[in-house]
Amino acid sequence: MSATILAILLSLAVAAIWIACLAVLRLPRALDRLHAVAFLNAAAGFSVTLAAFVADGVSGRSLKIALLMTFLVAWSAVLSHVVGRALLLREGSSA
Repeated sequence: MSATILAILLSLAVAAIWIACLAVLRLPRALDRLHAVAFLNAAAGFSVTLAAFVADGVSGRSLKIALLMTFLVAWSAVLSHVVGRALLLREGSSA
């Protein structure tokens, strides 16, 4: 049962990666593509963290992964904001 849930969670992470890749290729503006990258960080990070807890339960390794993913999502939000702001300053509203 847990192997099935683990496979589903990791499949969701891979699906999020493919969706973000297709979105980056299809979206016309840089700011729109930046949203796809931010989605990738949040969706894949959440799915991988849940997969770690399903695989190990509450252990040192799963808690480290949860902490790492929390930092990853937090910093990716900050970096997305900074890059978006720089694009707006450099390119204007057409970015």
